[in-house]
Amino acid sequence: MARLKKDERICPFCAETIKAAATKCRYCQSDLPPEPKAAPEPEPVVESDEPTEVELVEPTVVELVETTEPELQEPRDVRTFLQERLTLLLAGAVLLAAAGVGVCWWRAEHGSPTIDEDARTQVLVSAADLTQRTLSYDYKSLDQDMETATAKMTPGFRKEYRSTMEQVRANTEKNKIVLEAAAVASAIIDVSETKAKVLVFANQTTTVGTGKAKKQQLLRNSLVVTLERDGGDWVIDKLTALG
Repeated sequence: MARLKKDERICPFCAETIKAAATKCRYCQSDLPPEPKAAPEPEPVVESDEPTEVELVEPTVVELVETTEPELQEPRDVRTFLQERLTLLLAGAVLLAAAGVGVCWWRAEHGSPTIDEDARTQVLVSAADLTQRTLSYDYKSLDQDMETATAKMTPGFRKEYRSTMEQVRANTEKNKIVLEAAAVASAIIDVSETKAKVLVFANQTTTVGTGKAKKQQLLRNSLVVTLERDGGDWVIDKLTALG
């Protein structure tokens, strides 16, 4: 078969070679469809040594939400924890003590019964004196001081006092401890013919050692002293520290 020229084509009806632009076959007289357009030839790729420009696309910024993990607390030192708890407990005790003093003082000033001046004076003097006896002692005369104090105590409080003093005896004699209590103020909370409650404020000075090594410490105590009548005298039955 002869090779077709660029301006020729084959008639689809009779298969004869005709002109590409013909609209009617000269052999079979058939009407011809329009010549199909040839697809454009691809442009040759020209290689170049110059770098090809590449369009840069800006990256999309995505906002990241930072997730904060809970901080892990380091275990606290047990001693620190106990110190904090002890501080809170002591603070609470001080507040309770202060509240107790305030209540007792109010009752002493506003709620004490009406008694004659001599009886009132006797109760206040006895409470102050017995408080000083109970809270004062000297390592050099410990036994004598204990006898002086217990002479004005009820049997129950005398037993409690002696038990406490025997526990501190060794430390008192070894470290040469001297305690001196001084009642500075007092007020009656409640009183009857046989019993009385008195609020006493006392300063207690503790001296440890002698000579140049001597050390002193002052404590201010608020106490509720319970007295009972023993014959014609008042004796101490109970001593409660408020702070």
